[in-house]
This record gives sequence, C-alpha cells and structure tokens, in this order.
Amino acid sequence: MHRVVVILVLLMIGAVLPLDAQQPEAATPEFAFHTQVNLLSVAVRVTDRKDNEIHGLTANQFSLYEDSVLQKISFFDAEDEPVSLGILLDLSGSMEATGKLDHAKDVLTRLISTMRPEDEMFYLRFHREVDKIVGFTNDPHQILRAISTTGPTKDGTSLYDAVAKALCAMRSAHHRRQALLVVTDGADQHSHRSLEELISLVQASQVQVFIIGYFSKEEYDLYRSSRDSKVALVTNQEIDNPLLAFKQLARESGAESFFPPSPAKLQQAVDALAHQLRTQYTLAYYTKLKGSGFHRIEVKVAHSGARVRARRGFEVDERTMAGGPPGPSARCKQEELRPYPYESKTTTRNGCTVYHENFQNGASGWPNKERFHYRAGTYEIRSGMRAAREQYFSSSPNAPPPSEFSAGDIDSSAPPRGTLVANGPWFDDFNASVSVEMKPGGGAGDVATAAGLVFRLNDRGYYAVILSKSVGSGGVQYKLIKKFHPESAARDLLPWAPMPLSDLIGGRQNKISVQCRGKVIKILFSGNSVTKIEDSDFAEGLVGMILYGDGRAVFRDLLVEEVCDSR
Repeated sequence: MHRVVVILVLLMIGAVLPLDAQQPEAATPEFAFHTQVNLLSVAVRVTDRKDNEIHGLTANQFSLYEDSVLQKISFFDAEDEPVSLGILLDLSGSMEATGKLDHAKDVLTRLISTMRPEDEMFYLRFHREVDKIVGFTNDPHQILRAISTTGPTKDGTSLYDAVAKALCAMRSAHHRRQALLVVTDGADQHSHRSLEELISLVQASQVQVFIIGYFSKEEYDLYRSSRDSKVALVTNQEIDNPLLAFKQLARESGAESFFPPSPAKLQQAVDALAHQLRTQYTLAYYTKLKGSGFHRIEVKVAHSGARVRARRGFEVDERTMAGGPPGPSARCKQEELRPYPYESKTTTRNGCTVYHENFQNGASGWPNKERFHYRAGTYEIRSGMRAAREQYFSSSPNAPPPSEFSAGDIDSSAPPRGTLVANGPWFDDFNASVSVEMKPGGGAGDVATAAGLVFRLNDRGYYAVILSKSVGSGGVQYKLIKKFHPESAARDLLPWAPMPLSDLIGGRQNKISVQCRGKVIKILFSGNSVTKIEDSDFAEGLVGMILYGDGRAVFRDLLVEEVCDSR
C-alpha cells in the first residue's frame, strides 16, 4: 500500500552489480537459448489426480499443438534440467512491519542452498521503484550476500515494472528452463505498466512466473471476498485485485501462484516451487508462426489420468516474425515509461518537487466517481451516514478495511463515516495547503460535516487537519488527528479548538496549511500560524483530502512544495 492502505512503499545493498556483471561463461554449452531462432521452449508439469508428479514419461508420449496444428518436438528433457532463476523480493515497509521480510529472506536462503553448480540465478529488489539487478551468476554466495544485506526502504509496490525488467534480464539466460520467483505482500500500485501490458510481455517470453502473495489473513480474505477485478485502496484509488492478477500472470506462463498464511506455509510454497522446477518436463519446437498476435499451444500426454499444466500460448511480435527469438526485446531497450497521471501537475523548482493541482483536468489522476469527483475547477467529496457503504481494501499489514473511523466527538455518539482521497507524489518535508468549503447535508439526525487536509499518508496511517462548524455558535473549530490503519478510531494529537482569528478566517472557504519538518508539524489557517506539535510516527507519504459526517466538501487549489534543505 505507496500497497494500504494505500499504498505500499519502500537500503540499497552495497554489492549490487549491473545486469551483465556476472554473466557466466558456460563451458562448451550444449544449448544457448538466446542464440536459437524461433525455437520455443515449453515447461510442462504432469501430475495425477492427487497432484503427485508422474515421472518417467518419454518424448513419444507427448503431443504439442500450435493453433491446433501438431508440431514436431525438436527437444525433450525428462526432469532435473539446469535452471535459470530470477528472484524478485518486495522491500516495501509493510514487509518489515510484521517480520515478513525476514521470513522471506530465510526461505530464499534455503532455496538458494538447494541450487546446483550448473544452475544460474539473478536477484532483483523492488518497492515503489525497481532497483538494479545482481546479474546472472552460478555462485550462490553472491546472491546470498545480496539478500542478507537487503533492508526495507520506502513504501510502495511496482510489481508489474519489476517483473517486466526481470523478463528482459532473462533474455541473457543460458538454460532452456527459465523461471522467476516473486515474493511480495502487496498489490501493484505504482507501476507504469498495466496488467494487460505485462501479460503481453509474459506471453512473449518463455519464462514461468511463480508469484508468492504473502498476505495477512485479513488482506487475503478481503481480496478473496471481492468478485471484482478491481479493489479500492483507502485513498479510493482502484488497483487490480492481486489474487486475480497473480493467478493470471502465473497461469499465462504455465506456472503457479501461492498465498501462504504463515511462515511455515511460506516455506512450503518455496519448497513446492523448487520441486516443480526439478520435476517438470521440457519440450522445444521450431515455430512456424505467421502473423503477430497470440498463438495458442496445447500439450497432451498419452498416460491415463494425467493432468498437464503448461503455458496457454505465445504472443508474437514483429521481431519474432523478422526471424529473431521470441521475447519482449523490443520493449527492453531504452524504454520510455508512461508517466503517472499526476505528473502533469508537477514541476521542479531549485531541485525540489512542486505539485500544484487546480482540478481543471479530470485526467490528472484523482479518483473520479459519484461520491468524489472533479467539478468545474474544484474537487468535491460527498459523504453521509445514509450513504451506501463502499468496501475499502488495505494493503497495510493486518488492517481491516478502513472504511470508517472516528476523529472525535462531534455531537454524535456514532462515529462518522469518512471518505478519504489521495493522489500525487510522495513527500517527507514539505509545505502544503488547500482551500475547503463545507456544505452540511441538513435533515434530522445529521452529523456535523467535517473536512480537511490529509498528509504523510502511507502504508501505516496518516495525519489530518480537519475543520467543522461549531454546533450552535456557527464558528469553525479544528483538530489534528493521527490514524493508524489497523485501528478503528483516530487519535487526537490536538483536540477540538476554536479557530483563532475567526473574524478574519471563518468565511465560506477556509485555507488549511501544513508545514512538516522532520517530526515538527505546524498548522496555519489563511497564512496565520496557529499551533505546532511534534510527532514522528509517519515520516512521509501522500497528500490528500478527507470528509466525514453528512454533507459534502468542495476543495480548491491544492499546493504541495517539497522542502529539500530542511535538515
């Protein structure tokens, strides 16, 4: 949660090597995958009805069809073939919070210890960004050192970008049997690519993509209970349901996805993957593909009760048609990634990021639905105790869906239901401001409307300065809250207090400003400083807006300026 809640984010290891730094020189290799033209390799797992591997099959028991046309099998290997393996590890902050990163490092250490001298591996760390690769090597100690020195970084998960980069790296593989192992506890939130684009890359490669989704039980149950392909973060940004996305990526590559609920089950998942890599069969054939697009393959086995698992087909691009080996090569060199939508609203001033959102362009990345949307140069959030409940998903550890919270007593015994939206780049030290106009819903039994500015929103929680009309007096009051995602109620850092200078400030629109320098938080209204407090729980994150109670809030002119020289 940049996975949630929201958002998942994420020390660089000292021994990181460039991609080609450890290319092993294979002594008189029998086969070098990347030199074969139009030779397609297919990993095949054959099991009985109880999911036990069927050993000892021979080449003449296999039939392989491409677009329903029987193909000649040019190469066959019965199990225990050398492996080219890429290991991808998520370093988001949530992986550290509950010890998941240490668990993952332990099981990967055990996996690497089982690799043989003829196997080769590379290692890739990812979080909100994708780090450098420790290139292919058959020295397990090099990979072990890299993993042992791996520590968590900032929040955020760019899983699709990481897999795409690993697929490109796999083009330097020396073995037919090729696989990626991805270990993550988050959903993709920050990749420049879409799931559909990544699936196309997977289909164009010959790599199996095994994914371990190491979610908490609460997260897994939430994702599983959703029947939609999309789920919403606490920011109300929608992302791909990771259960469905991971299963699809694995299925398209002829691999498997795992969702272990405990460290013991995590070890079992890694052991199962290692076993599959050793017991699969490998078939290779020279394709006669004509025409770009997806071409279906089917593998059949002449053995009673056998279940066959292999990739569904290959995506063919122009390079393959021109005689080059299949793969995502055209998208591997100097790729210009699609910018994030919010980047149209960012500039750089003296080396610092400035994010200025005037809400004029509905394509700048804010959630845009009935209850929260752009409207004529403003952004409007609607809420209410009577509003239909929406389910919000969290990618923070052990977090229930944070669809309601209490920011304190506002003349109501029931906690108001909050609606939070967020967008834009991440900030640590910054100056932020937004103007807000509150419009209560009216009617009997309504809860007073409160709205404000959210900041340092990350996978653990957020701060917010909120305003509300004082019941009876008509004045404006404010408070500063801190909200941890797993908790049902927010904590007051500053209790409700009358807004000072109300004769100057308390108009229809109220400008809220926040200045953050390390653990110091300063609050200003219409440019006038009113209070300062120290708190160090959230050091960085997104900026957004929030509304709760019955009514709506209209926000204008959000400005966030990074402070680069504050420390």
